[in-house]
Amino acid sequence: KDNIINTLLTTTLICLFRKNNFTGQKLCYGGPKHPCYKIAYFNEMSSRVAFEEARKACEIEGGALLSIETETEQKAIEKLLQDLTSSVSGIFDGDFWIGLMRNGGTQEHTSFTTCPELYKWTDGSVSQFRNWYYDEPSCGGEACVVMYHQPTAHHGLGGAYLYQWNDDRCNMKHNFICKYEPDRDPAVKPVKTH
Repeated sequence: KDNIINTLLTTTLICLFRKNNFTGQKLCYGGPKHPCYKIAYFNEMSSRVAFEEARKACEIEGGALLSIETETEQKAIEKLLQDLTSSVSGIFDGDFWIGLMRNGGTQEHTSFTTCPELYKWTDGSVSQFRNWYYDEPSCGGEACVVMYHQPTAHHGLGGAYLYQWNDDRCNMKHNFICKYEPDRDPAVKPVKTH
């Protein structure tokens, strides 16, 4: 019975990307005053998308690429990905675009000490919470940010490549996570968590 439930949960959460839209269920935790999330995970690497495509896909549905405002929200996203990873049909290696990018693009003259201060969410707001992997952001030509999700990778100096943030080239192909503010989607029904 648990396997069937896990399979159904995974099936509704893993989204398919088709011509600037994707399907799947929005997950809403904590009631109608909290944001909802939608995971776009692709087993096939050829289906993954660049940062701008991911941003547009979220916006078409009235959302935005994931912004993580607090450690509590970071932990909630980690739990969601852990649940999907451990389910029967599961998700495997594949980083996720989040809506953080460096203001000013890929300016090579940015110093390492000022570079982290230049990151903002796609709505222009300043990121107060950060969860960078060890020795990140590396800056240079990398201006867009992914959340690591590489459960099978060997650990690096900063530990496992799981859930920490890394700056990457914006044209790289990744999965993505959308976030929907509660006031933008009143029809979404919250789901209970255990």
